[in-house]
Amino acid sequence: MDWYTQQEVADKLGISKATVYHWGKQKKIIKIPDPYRSIREVRYQRAEVDAIAQELETQPKGFRPSEVAKRLGVSVQKIYKLIQEGTIKASEVPVGDERKTYVISAVELQQAEKLLTPSRDDRPTRSEFYDSRNGVALFQKFYSSKITEARITRNEQNDWGFLIQSNQKWIPYEEGVKVYQLVPSYPIHADTLEYKGYVTFEIPSDTIWLNSFMDYLYQVWGMENIRVRVLLDSSILLLVRAGEKDLSSIQAFSISDLLPCLREGEILRENDLLIFKSTYRKTTVELPKKMLKQVMDAAEEEGISMSLWLERLIEKNIFKEV
Repeated sequence: MDWYTQQEVADKLGISKATVYHWGKQKKIIKIPDPYRSIREVRYQRAEVDAIAQELETQPKGFRPSEVAKRLGVSVQKIYKLIQEGTIKASEVPVGDERKTYVISAVELQQAEKLLTPSRDDRPTRSEFYDSRNGVALFQKFYSSKITEARITRNEQNDWGFLIQSNQKWIPYEEGVKVYQLVPSYPIHADTLEYKGYVTFEIPSDTIWLNSFMDYLYQVWGMENIRVRVLLDSSILLLVRAGEKDLSSIQAFSISDLLPCLREGEILRENDLLIFKSTYRKTTVELPKKMLKQVMDAAEEEGISMSLWLERLIEKNIFKEV
């Protein structure tokens, strides 16, 4: 036969039937004319399909941005942005006339995974964003009769204090409380959610809705369910425990605002609920008692949890051939 069916084309080129259909509409691949519809299946010329297959063989092998985004639990826009910045190395490949896409190798995928997925032992600690002595947290909102709005921050010496929003002046914590009578605008504590992993954001510190987002998280989720770290490049690493809470009317941000800053996990809105879903899924592993003791000892020696120790071991074996 000198022709392929749509399914055969998809199998030959390693693409979906939907892609075959769209390539046909774009005239990248030509269907065999059948004006009287005498053949039930759409057919494509074998020689042309074989030529496309040969061309694809010469192109770099790897993963498309959409596949990488799905695997890492981030938006496709985030992957394209990192490619354009040069953070993720990718090869350009042509797709039809005057179009191009990117291919990311398995090695670069592994590097991107390390970049976008902070290990569980490298998450921000509570002491980084919460002052237990005074019971205050970074970016928490305060006010007084003298100052409309002030935010808890730390200066270059890591001293706790207030940033007065009206004039961007920083003052020590004791001065803010005693001289300006600053008091919290809201409580920041809530019940700790059952651990189902974290959703991770990286938000530029000059983002206009950052303070509103932090106010919402502190009031609704509570500081027990978030972790915050100020990064050297003037951005904020924010981890929120997976779960669901009311999307309070106090919030002044939207899901579309959050998506470009999402590094790991999913965000959903269902009616009046804001839902954070982690890429982690709980599983159970049964081990012989002797092996369990060895795993416990090995994890304790490294100062990490058993789950993280096993995760690293599995990851090492999965990628050992890459």
